[in-house]
Amino acid sequence: MEYIFKFCNLPDDKSTVKIVNEAANRLYYKLEGIDIETLDISDYNKRYFGSLLKNLRSNLQRYAYILVWSITKIDIPLKKLVFLDYGGGSGMLSLLAKECNIGTVIYNDIYDVSARDAELIGKAIGDQADYYIPGDIDKVIDFLKTKSINCNAIANYDVIEHIYDIEEFLKKISLISDNNNLRVFFSSGANPYNPLIKRKLVKNHHRCELLDRESIFGRKERDPLESYLKIRKKMIKNLNPDLSENQVVYLAAATRGLIEYDIKKAVNEFLTSGSVTFKQKYPQYPTNTCDPYTGNWAEHLMDIYQLRNVLQRENFQADIWCGYYGDSNTLLKCLAARSLNLLIKSSGRYGLIFSPFFTLCGNIAPQSSY
Repeated sequence: MEYIFKFCNLPDDKSTVKIVNEAANRLYYKLEGIDIETLDISDYNKRYFGSLLKNLRSNLQRYAYILVWSITKIDIPLKKLVFLDYGGGSGMLSLLAKECNIGTVIYNDIYDVSARDAELIGKAIGDQADYYIPGDIDKVIDFLKTKSINCNAIANYDVIEHIYDIEEFLKKISLISDNNNLRVFFSSGANPYNPLIKRKLVKNHHRCELLDRESIFGRKERDPLESYLKIRKKMIKNLNPDLSENQVVYLAAATRGLIEYDIKKAVNEFLTSGSVTFKQKYPQYPTNTCDPYTGNWAEHLMDIYQLRNVLQRENFQADIWCGYYGDSNTLLKCLAARSLNLLIKSSGRYGLIFSPFFTLCGNIAPQSSY
């Protein structure tokens, strides 16, 4: 079977495309036969990874596309290449990278439970990554420096829209390699140019900000059940019990999108000056909100071209690319997906209006292009 999106843009390097497609085919049959209920993994990943397995071919098409573009045009043999799956979740991208026989595959996720589960899943099917690193980008940088490892490629899906300070993250990316040969490929479903996606994410922003949630099977334990607004009000009251109710309401609204340590700064500023000068970094998307405890954004809508500019200032050749649709389980949906892919491919940047995701991609390397 084919595990590359139909009618999408692909690199000229057909040998790499073939390697990834054949690896995805092998991985498909490995994962199709896995019984996740017998694995000693968390309920969260039994639910989350299980949902990926229900649409396995489509998901593998997406990860194959990401991997192909992550490792192509790098003048390093696959056996010597170092690939970092940053924010890997259940680890499907790492599994595919190992199935491609990439020299060194490094998995990372800020959630230690996912890091543990991804390693167990990798062991179960014989595609274990070489390293598993729980923690944020600083932990990854420290680990790589300790091991004297230089990454050649870093990629992910649905990660950058959750990172609290995405611009600071992008400024640190080059630190995972000191040999001036690094490729990035960050794909995200939080596409602000697709009106259907944007409407759906705005609704999710409102739910996270205003509504408490029930504890359901497979819930991510680090995610709170209380609304973000309620949490911020409690934090603010604890910081200064003498604040009036009106002042608490004002501060809770003014600190939307802030993590706890920044909320403390805002409250101190208010007590000193009587106002809060914090402004939304992306004011065209005022519904954005994040978990005040962890800074995890609720599908952060961002100025994606501003992110490209950040990478460019860090000496990356960088751009924004359109994403594509994978095949579905029914013929009609497959035909619709492929028709949309043709439209996206032929529409240039306007294809983002129809795309299910976007990609922030780039490379830092002498005499290299993508």
